[in-house]
Amino acid sequence: MDETTNEQTTETKPERGFCTGGHVVLRPVKEQDLPELARLLAENPFEREPLPWTYQRLKQKFEDKEKPGLWEDRTHYFTIVRKTGGVVGFLHESEDFNPGVCWNRLHIDEAAADRDLLGPDAIWAYLEYKRRWHNPHRLSFNILRPEEDKAGWLTQAGFELELVMERVLLYRGVPEAECLYTWLSPQALANRADDGPVAGEPGG
Repeated sequence: MDETTNEQTTETKPERGFCTGGHVVLRPVKEQDLPELARLLAENPFEREPLPWTYQRLKQKFEDKEKPGLWEDRTHYFTIVRKTGGVVGFLHESEDFNPGVCWNRLHIDEAAADRDLLGPDAIWAYLEYKRRWHNPHRLSFNILRPEEDKAGWLTQAGFELELVMERVLLYRGVPEAECLYTWLSPQALANRADDGPVAGEPGG
């Protein structure tokens, strides 16, 4: 085998998935992701029902016979990986019973030196993916108020702070606020701006 052939066989294939940003790819979870994904799930500050996320627990959930692969009818885990490979985060999506509405959580590895590049890029990629293929009306992300980095990423991607719920979850032993950042489609914005005729007005 010559050197050229050897280089071709050892070359890393670029990651592929549902959507690609400038730096990251969002794709379904693969089995080799589980150890790093378990660590990131445990690291994420926002979790309404904290679980002792371990590799064993996650592997059992991943291998569920009825709902395998961390991909259910309305609940999906995306692994966020660098385009050149390497797990750097996850996005958890829950589809509402109302079509076009999704509730999300996101986390990027706190040890990643470039997480302020990866975070906004992942959100932009997800937003473009949903707009291209799913005709969304409302996409929302839940974060804790101390997660100022995530708030900045969401704002960069066009999400607006919609709601703050005080003293909802514990963060490092202290009750903290949950913040909801939302993107609305042009149609949803138009509907919100015009609620129709009001009683007492013409046509009301």
